[in-house]
Amino acid sequence: MRKILPVLGLLASLPAAAEPIVRMHTSYYYIDGPSATVLAAQVDQTGPVGADGKHYAGKTSWDAQWRFAKEQKGNVCVVTKAQVAIGISQVMPRWRGEDKGSDSLRAAWTKFTQALQRHEDEHKEHGMKAAKEIEAAILATRPASNCEALTDTANDAARMVVEKYQKLDEELDRRTDHGRSEGATLL
Repeated sequence: MRKILPVLGLLASLPAAAEPIVRMHTSYYYIDGPSATVLAAQVDQTGPVGADGKHYAGKTSWDAQWRFAKEQKGNVCVVTKAQVAIGISQVMPRWRGEDKGSDSLRAAWTKFTQALQRHEDEHKEHGMKAAKEIEAAILATRPASNCEALTDTANDAARMVVEKYQKLDEELDRRTDHGRSEGATLL
């Protein structure tokens, strides 16, 4: 019992954590055609545009925002709580004539869209992990001699987490050719 009390006291003095606020939005662009070749061409022409200016079958974007409370305690400023919000937006294709397509084309479409969703969900997961890691980084910010220095340090830590996960998103797209090597292709 004596060992537990100091641990409980330490836990009570730690900054308060909360689950990130998540705002998820999915939108669609529509294509129509009687063959995989026509559908793939439409995806290449009308799919969402990436940072490189090219069209892709799907796209997931995320944006993290954070805020934190701080308090001057004697000669140091400390973080007392943090809150992170993550906005996630996905753009996915919809085939208008799916009910009129052949069985084999519908099967290919299903395989394509499932692979694309799995790929885009990896990007979504990066955003979710970033949100949690941002909060942890802010809460782990060491006390500073003044609140301005603490604010700068906490914001720098949060931005480093964002950069880390943006690089992971870029690497995922490079490694998988935007999901194509994982089956997100009609051809």
